[in-house]
Amino acid sequence: MFQNYLKIAVRNLMRHKLFSIINIAGLAIGLAAFILITLFVRDEFSWDNHWQRSEDIYRLENTYTRINQPDRASPNAVEPLKEIFVDSFREVEDVARYIDGSVVVRVGGELFQQPAHIAEPNYFEFFHFRFTEGSADTAFDNMSNVVLSQRTAQKYFGNSPALGKTVSVRVGGEFRDFTVSAVIANPQDHSTVQHDFIAPFNREYFVGARWFSEDWRFAYWTTYVRFESGTDISLIEAELPGIVDRYLPKGQQGQENGRNWSMKLRLVPIGDVHLYGNGSNTDADVLFGFLAIAVLILIIAMVNFLNLSMARTAHRAREVSMRKVLGANRSQIMQQFLGESIILALIALVIALSLVELALPYYNAFLSTLVKMDLVGDPVLLGAVIALAVGVGLSAGSLHAAYFAMLRPRDVLYSNTSPDSGTSGLRAGLVVAQFSISVALMIVAFFVNQQTEFARQLDLGFNPDNLLVVSGTNNDRSNEFKSRLIESPFIQSVGRSSDVPTEGSEDRLHIRPASGGEQVMLDGLPTGPDFFKVYQIPLLAGRYLTDTGTDVLRDRGDEAEYASAANIVVNAKAASALGFETASAAIGQQVSADLSSSLRVDATIVGVVQDFHFDSARDVIRPGIYYIDFARNSDMTVRIDASNRDAAISAIEQAWQETYPDAILGYRSMPELVELQYQTDARLGDILAIFTLLAVTISCMGLYGLASFTAERRTKEIGIRKVLGARLGDIVRLLLWQFSKPILIANLLAWPAAFYFLNDWLDGFAYRIELGVLPFVLIGGAALFIGWLTVAGHAFLVARANPIQALRHE
Repeated sequence: MFQNYLKIAVRNLMRHKLFSIINIAGLAIGLAAFILITLFVRDEFSWDNHWQRSEDIYRLENTYTRINQPDRASPNAVEPLKEIFVDSFREVEDVARYIDGSVVVRVGGELFQQPAHIAEPNYFEFFHFRFTEGSADTAFDNMSNVVLSQRTAQKYFGNSPALGKTVSVRVGGEFRDFTVSAVIANPQDHSTVQHDFIAPFNREYFVGARWFSEDWRFAYWTTYVRFESGTDISLIEAELPGIVDRYLPKGQQGQENGRNWSMKLRLVPIGDVHLYGNGSNTDADVLFGFLAIAVLILIIAMVNFLNLSMARTAHRAREVSMRKVLGANRSQIMQQFLGESIILALIALVIALSLVELALPYYNAFLSTLVKMDLVGDPVLLGAVIALAVGVGLSAGSLHAAYFAMLRPRDVLYSNTSPDSGTSGLRAGLVVAQFSISVALMIVAFFVNQQTEFARQLDLGFNPDNLLVVSGTNNDRSNEFKSRLIESPFIQSVGRSSDVPTEGSEDRLHIRPASGGEQVMLDGLPTGPDFFKVYQIPLLAGRYLTDTGTDVLRDRGDEAEYASAANIVVNAKAASALGFETASAAIGQQVSADLSSSLRVDATIVGVVQDFHFDSARDVIRPGIYYIDFARNSDMTVRIDASNRDAAISAIEQAWQETYPDAILGYRSMPELVELQYQTDARLGDILAIFTLLAVTISCMGLYGLASFTAERRTKEIGIRKVLGARLGDIVRLLLWQFSKPILIANLLAWPAAFYFLNDWLDGFAYRIELGVLPFVLIGGAALFIGWLTVAGHAFLVARANPIQALRHE
């Protein structure tokens, strides 16, 4: 019997080639899109599941809180928390900590910038690394040891054994020799713990650095905690607020006290760190959005399959009726048609997998990821894709299989026709469903790209073009480096600051207005005197700061102290927040600024600058205060000559080499930093556009096939209409209107759904576009026009046919 069903299925595929091609192609495209998206989402959710007992490992994270201020989330924890956790919770088995950073390494006279972990001794026992040279027992038996990954060892020493070799590492301002005590396997791509270069933490290198010990303001330790198996983490988390209340210092002296601030602690499973940890660059909501798109495209493909299958009921009704007359029961009819659907789905799956293999290199390049599809090495994935195809076949074929199973032979054989009234409404509803999804995706893709472009073109209040940001200059040779830069004719200006636009400012200062009243919170930014000049931020009133006299709050040097009074510059929003009606009214006014819990400075406003964006379009411009603190000018921004960019970069490299011969120059482009803020949104827009195009293509393929069967079924009717005087245009309009109605209804359903989603998404932006009616109408019109183009060919062919041929039909 199965052989007979297979033979009939193949014959039907060959007899109705157009139907077969459209059905298989639509399913293949839908399956390929679904597989591509789900492979990426699966990849993102599979980070860090390779560690032994990963289900028991959690990362401890801090979030700093202040009243009426935004929280500052950190992926790390403060120093004292390790001992506090061990003493407070008997369920804690072990705690591993490391400082994640970068060091300068010298090998054979060549300098390298090397990502590094400065770790405690139990680091290797905690994570259970595989050692290819040396062992965990001797890895850190000396403070001058260092452990390398296989790829790092090869980078420095080629194919020769690395064990016992020496590398020089810049620590505490000078190079120290370290011996390679072990080599471990390379870190996996999907791991938050990238262990390429591990050195032991030696507190002697950081003498005087309070942020490694008692100061709770600085969370530098990446801290992982392993609990006993079966531990109820919710009970541990319930105790965390009490830990903060008991141990956070609240004395009146010293900046490390928690008198005006506090912190929240949380434990994040190591498998969730990539998506949900503080500082994560991946948005889980975006991934769920991608998954929703995958499901919608698959639904469109399945609806397409079902719609075309239902359109062919007239062609197979007599076949089914004869089978029933000859003794076939409902179960056998169901098996036959479900089998045909599954065969089609499996053929589509083979094509889809081929499309996925061809698309993966471009897909990975587009998403900057390493998605793989190894069906041979991953039997779970192989079983999943086969189950997907079978499930799609069963789901898409179930309705018309049930229809034929319930068909009464008398209704067909007695009239010599096939009943169609029960399926025409269903087919129209399926077209509505297809185009509702397609139109909604088109609208969402349009507005996401519009908002991203709007954010890119937003007036930032400063000129980001031709700006390069150089870090690592916060030292006693900073002025020397700046002087060398200014000597170059290709360098226009140089400015310094503690932070730069797009990367955020961490200072939140309380200022008491001159007229008294409640304190106002302002964003503080320590700068140099040329900061506003290099960023070309306009002055609204007063003057800029200089590098002399009372303009300097703190000079550089170990003995430098804060002045009790200094001049400051504020932005327009800060002037307004401090109670001044105009920028000019703020000039010369004195305010009291709290730089910490124990440091209050009398600040005189000498300048008011135009508001400028320090963050992305998602964040509103906040009131800002700017002051000269040379000890905190960690970033140097250089404005270069646009027409001589290469020469300017060469000048920066030469000045760096002359000033810092034992360090590696690193710089960032400000336009690229600005663009980076919208990378996720731009990627979302691009992916939406690509998969929306696929969704529309699948919908149009189904509409094209449906139009061909409809035109064939209405051939006799159209012939009679032409004999009775209908013109070519009348026939074309009749057929176009038949397919226009479901598309128009689809628009009415798609518009509110798209509006709801977009309005919610746009609420995440402080500066956003408005959802106008015109784009909805135009996109709906475009969908209708696409539908017309799809069915127009069939409409014209049928309308131009000779009525004699039409009347002889059947």
